[in-house]
Amino acid sequence: MVSVAALTGFFSFLLGYLVVRRDPASRARQAFLLVSAFLGIWAITAVFALSTVELAVFRRLFLIGSLFQLLHFGAFLHFALAVTDSAPRRYPLVYLVYLPCVLSTTLFWLHEDYVSDFIFVNGAWQLNHQYGSAAFFSMLALWFGYYVPATIVYFQRASVSPTAREKRVFHILGFSVVLLVAVTFIEVVIVPLLFRVPSQGSVLLFKLIWLLCFGYLVDRFHFLTAPPRLEDIALTAFPGYVVVVTDLRRTVYRMNQEAANLFGVASDSQQGEPVDRLFPGGMQLCELIDARTAGGPASISMVLDLGNHESSRGLIDLKASALRDTTGNRIGYLFIGRPVIGAQRSDLIAGITRRETEIIEQILTGRSNAAIADLLSISERTVKTHITHIFDKLGIENRIQLYGLLKDHNFVSRHAADRHLIRPPADP
Repeated sequence: MVSVAALTGFFSFLLGYLVVRRDPASRARQAFLLVSAFLGIWAITAVFALSTVELAVFRRLFLIGSLFQLLHFGAFLHFALAVTDSAPRRYPLVYLVYLPCVLSTTLFWLHEDYVSDFIFVNGAWQLNHQYGSAAFFSMLALWFGYYVPATIVYFQRASVSPTAREKRVFHILGFSVVLLVAVTFIEVVIVPLLFRVPSQGSVLLFKLIWLLCFGYLVDRFHFLTAPPRLEDIALTAFPGYVVVVTDLRRTVYRMNQEAANLFGVASDSQQGEPVDRLFPGGMQLCELIDARTAGGPASISMVLDLGNHESSRGLIDLKASALRDTTGNRIGYLFIGRPVIGAQRSDLIAGITRRETEIIEQILTGRSNAAIADLLSISERTVKTHITHIFDKLGIENRIQLYGLLKDHNFVSRHAADRHLIRPPADP
């Protein structure tokens, strides 16, 4: 057991260093550093405790080790909350998870019923658990109180992860904690109760196994050492632009400060809300992207009217595209745009119907009347009638004048995208 404790301490410190050195400012990496540091100190303390033959020395080292054991419990949950983005919005509140650890350690030091009975096994002192003591059940409650929530948040994050890779990572973490809890409970509680033998103290061995499992994640999936996520890059790579990222369910995932200022909301207040609640036409853009994905990369542009937002009247020239991870999996949608400077809201196309809007969109793509009729499943004569009505309403004579008029009035996106769409008229 001395060698197991020594290896656990060495690998704990080493893995903590390898993870945190890539980005010391990362909260998830800082939390894992606490996990590895507390486990490493606990393991090194165990090395000295298992090497002494003096009961008084062992007892003092055991109490010190119990302190870092409980702190390790707290750090384990702290890391789970940080890496799954489940920590409180006011992040310093997450450190309250350590409060039960400190209080419990104080009780263990004051009440000696939990650490008063030791037995000499295979040349080393070990605790002969007093299973009927309040201290033992307190330790058991703390153990479950930290590991069960950690397991839950891992599986919850796996259920909402946008990519198969991320789901796999959090499933591995969740199942590894389940296995760790099950094996430890059998070794510490079940076996001593059934066979009337003291715990053999193999907990550190199971902790070492979990660390190796985590090391596999770091090596295989570059977990915690991967470059920033695509949405994080997008939020910082376009200064002066409005950037909104949604998930595959078309709900807002992240937005930058320019978007928050434009829409008059806090940058995190719209998370989880349908994109249409943020700006009209967002859902339509997502549907168009989905329809074009099979044919290759999809990029759609549209001038959107933000008149429904009391604090954001005006137009925004927006481009939308599918958001993909480094493996090519589609993980959501990316919206990038800029407000149309100096544009005045106009009722020029207020009388244009939705069918006429669809025909204008097809005209802007260069389709002929016959192609528009075939696409919209109407007759070519009907298309000609609609075009005549459009020209009469707008006071123009041909398609060139139509494009120029719409562009001059900021109804056509200036983005060089795969498709240009007219701003959809507001419903009466």
